[in-house]
Amino acid sequence: LLEIGFVFEILEDAWDKSLEELRVVAAGTGGIAHVSRLDTDRPELGTWCLKQRNIEECGEIREDRKDRLLEIGFVFEILEDAWDKSLEELRVVAAGTGGIAHVSRLDTDRPELGTWCLKQRNIEECGEIREDRKDRLLEIGFV
Repeated sequence: LLEIGFVFEILEDAWDKSLEELRVVAAGTGGIAHVSRLDTDRPELGTWCLKQRNIEECGEIREDRKDRLLEIGFVFEILEDAWDKSLEELRVVAAGTGGIAHVSRLDTDRPELGTWCLKQRNIEECGEIREDRKDRLLEIGFV
């Protein structure tokens, strides 16, 4: 049966094929292994990615699979990753302005970052910002 290509572990084979498809995506995007289930080119792969995140969040992902996903740059915590990227962009701004991390949402060069900054201020004003995030913002001179 093996000689004719019979697959005994069909679920394992399907998982491996999805991982390989995601590896191709990551190679084409500078190492970012992310596909949304809303991706019109790859909706099935996006759904598969969402399922991997859900399985990991429940603590049920096999360690070997998690390792293989991380190897290709898979991000389990998308929102946390996006927040970290915005903070890093703001850190670059602060470095170029003498340590003042301020961007307005009206900033024509960085409107998305300005909106993100406004959101952080609003969250802080409502007393709902996580302490670790507040500390990280203050560390870079966020005003």
